[in-house]
Amino acid sequence: MCPGQIAIGHSLTPKRLRDGYDPTALPREPMPRSRPELLVTLARYAIRDKSLMLLTQGLGAQPFHNRIVLLVNEWTNSAAEMVANFASENRLATLVGQKTHGSVLGATNFKLGGGYWLRLPVFGWFTSQGRSLEGHGVDPDIVVEISPDALAHGQDDQMTSAVEIVNAL
Repeated sequence: MCPGQIAIGHSLTPKRLRDGYDPTALPREPMPRSRPELLVTLARYAIRDKSLMLLTQGLGAQPFHNRIVLLVNEWTNSAAEMVANFASENRLATLVGQKTHGSVLGATNFKLGGGYWLRLPVFGWFTSQGRSLEGHGVDPDIVVEISPDALAHGQDDQMTSAVEIVNAL
């Protein structure tokens, strides 16, 4: 979405959040470019604090820059919310649709037996400006409601608006 390497946001473990932190002192990690890079990055944080500042890859100028529209709604959550917020904070895309869910906590699952699992949050996500998305979500630039009747007749009002916007860019 952008040519340079800039901060997307940061994750914080509960301990780091309780103890206090300086976002500029967090380890800075660019988005992995491949599956092997991702595995190496995950391995590096497997035994240490998982708090870090995530950066864009910095791949240089691309023809689609400044011509991006993202569709968002209440089903947009987790990493998709992180991307939507990053694009919105940095004015890299126009967000069309409805407010996102506000569900971005990182969690670990534990098998309890008897077919039950326990899911515990292990880190929270904060924007590059230090705002928590959990429970708040991301507001679109242009609100377009979903119409179940229109969808039933093959008309997606959000998609139509997004195409009109990107064609006007």
